[in-house]
Amino acid sequence: MENLNNHSSLGEPLPLDTVAAVQLLEMFRDPDHDVDRIVDFISRDPRLSAETLQRCNNAVFGGSERVTDIFEAVNRLGYYELYGIIAASIGAQRAPANAQGGSGMARRAVRADFGGSFPE
Repeated sequence: MENLNNHSSLGEPLPLDTVAAVQLLEMFRDPDHDVDRIVDFISRDPRLSAETLQRCNNAVFGGSERVTDIFEAVNRLGYYELYGIIAASIGAQRAPANAQGGSGMARRAVRADFGGSFPE
């Protein structure tokens, strides 16, 4: 975890395996998705791992104890929130010069996949 903190303190975004992230999004669309397989995919990618743990430990989702396990973070966040994290990461990877536009693209992608119910 310290290596992830050192990397992010340099102001450089962590690399994202976009192909794996897209495959992960496809897993969410499968009604019989396997949580262990999703956790495995997230655990293999440093950026998704860091963003999942960071989101899980923020004021909205954070509990009384800090989460350091991806499986626990996935269970605490839920699939809808994870899908948003992954889609936003893909959007930011594709449009790094304009981070706001990247997350706007990701929000629109999530809204489309969830029937337009994702808030702006």
